[in-house]
Amino acid sequence: MRNPIKSYNFWLKILGAALLITLGVWLIIDVNTGENFAVFIVLMFTGLVAGIFSIIRAIPLLRTAKTGKARFVSIIEIAIHIGLSIAMIFGAIAKISNEDSDFANFVYKYYRFVIAFYLYSSIVSYFCCTVLCKEETDKIKFWTHIGILTLTCVICAIEFKGQTIAWIIAVLALAVSLGLIIEGGMGYNRYRKTILKEREIKKSEEQEENQIDAPAREEKEPIEDEGPIIIPMIDDPSSTNDEIQ
Repeated sequence: MRNPIKSYNFWLKILGAALLITLGVWLIIDVNTGENFAVFIVLMFTGLVAGIFSIIRAIPLLRTAKTGKARFVSIIEIAIHIGLSIAMIFGAIAKISNEDSDFANFVYKYYRFVIAFYLYSSIVSYFCCTVLCKEETDKIKFWTHIGILTLTCVICAIEFKGQTIAWIIAVLALAVSLGLIIEGGMGYNRYRKTILKEREIKKSEEQEENQIDAPAREEKEPIEDEGPIIIPMIDDPSSTNDEIQ
């Protein structure tokens, strides 16, 4: 029996692509109407991404950590990330509810430093776990974190507006939706090929069963009743001669 989640996950990708396209078009149309909407999108999007990513990686990260020190460092990192994500989400809600919210304005004013601190805490956690706690790593992870460190410095140095980030999110939404559409189409193609394969397997099994059952049916076929066997009477020549005499 096929796993329904695995078999029909292409529908989730297609629906996700449709939602992202809707978000991207909505942002492109409405982002120029004012800073209020742009601030909401920026804070809500980044807050949700940071929070979901932190929650998803929490349990696997803590289970696979080599030492207790590495777990402790990871717990601190995840707690910082969840706290920052909650602050951004509440800032977005406060901004859309009240344009003059001091908390929302504060979070948005120092938004780039919030993101920089989020990335910086990830970098510190990585180097603590790999250098001090001897966790496994590789060249790709090392240079990736060096790149993140460079990006953190750039974010702190450059001042940007919410509308600019909203445009970036719109472009990312459309790009990701394109990838989901391609993956969804490939998933549907694999789904149809699976059905075709199962149909061929079932057909071949039925043919094998018919070939196995054919000799058995022939052995069990009853012999047709041809009626009584008539044996012709043959006159006794000796008795005939006696009667003649």
